[in-house]
Amino acid sequence: MPTLTERRAEILALAVSEYIRTAEPVSSKLLADRSELGVSPATVRNEFALLENNGLLMHPYTSGGRVPTELGYRTYVEQLMLEEPVIDTERITVEHQLHQVAASLEEWLPLTTSILASWVGNVAVVLHRPIMSQKLLQTQLVDLNGESVLMVCVLDDGTVRKRTLSIMPPLDQVALNSHASWLNELLVGSDAAKILELAQAITDPLRVEFVRHVATLMREHGPESSGFIDGLEVALQQPEFNDQESMLEAMGYLSLHRLENVINGVMGKSASTSTRIVIGPGNRSNNKNGWSIVASSFEMPAEAGVIAVVGPTRMAYAHVLPRVRYLADLISSFNQVGPSRSVED
Repeated sequence: MPTLTERRAEILALAVSEYIRTAEPVSSKLLADRSELGVSPATVRNEFALLENNGLLMHPYTSGGRVPTELGYRTYVEQLMLEEPVIDTERITVEHQLHQVAASLEEWLPLTTSILASWVGNVAVVLHRPIMSQKLLQTQLVDLNGESVLMVCVLDDGTVRKRTLSIMPPLDQVALNSHASWLNELLVGSDAAKILELAQAITDPLRVEFVRHVATLMREHGPESSGFIDGLEVALQQPEFNDQESMLEAMGYLSLHRLENVINGVMGKSASTSTRIVIGPGNRSNNKNGWSIVASSFEMPAEAGVIAVVGPTRMAYAHVLPRVRYLADLISSFNQVGPSRSVED
């Protein structure tokens, strides 16, 4: 990502925040008048031009203002954004709502989906599935012509799982046998959750990769997930969908079945990351509006899943991210008497 001066970073952060708030191109005069930058509109225009050259802002049509590019949003989220934390009054309200329903996931998860959708003004999705309890019995690594490696995992219920891996630099069979022996010594008798936990203490990058592949392979082909979706009507009221073509595209994209595949794909890219923000092309799928996903995984004794917010790239990430993360933690605390309270009375 481009290296920014302190002033340029501040101007980018202000421009992104203002565009998220108003959905209108941001002018240099507006930033100079409404902020504490202490510079003239001409100076802001010069900085806008440099940010545009770096691919962080762009000119929409003939407007004199600027809007963020996908790279601009990513830079803002990764380097400049200040999260808006969940405050105690919000926690109390949410947890009070959840304690009003029966202590069952069938009632609790759809209510959580509705709470998140109304909280952030975008589409909220909760996916969940039973956790398989199989344990690893044996792992083998087989050289495939020096170009790839076949990983074979045998589970304690007799299931055999296979995956082809690309390993660079290539390893011969002797080295693969050594890695397989190490994997078996460390992992045999563990389930996928325990294996991911063990991965956190490993320092060798290749061995970390092998361990995470074992965990991912053990979780594949498990029970089908089910899910809940809410907030479509509110989300479609945003300016991005003010014409019929955009609205129809959005309605096609924002189906539970499609989002289930997209979100599972997003979370499956990193076995070690519990929260992910994906902005732009990975979610576009021929729609003229770019899409963003903020997702966080959760896990209970017998269930695991993902809670996510899906919306246009002009998403209030600073507001959405901590609330998705908070609700994921809250779901993880669920037990037979309902969610545990995180705010003292």
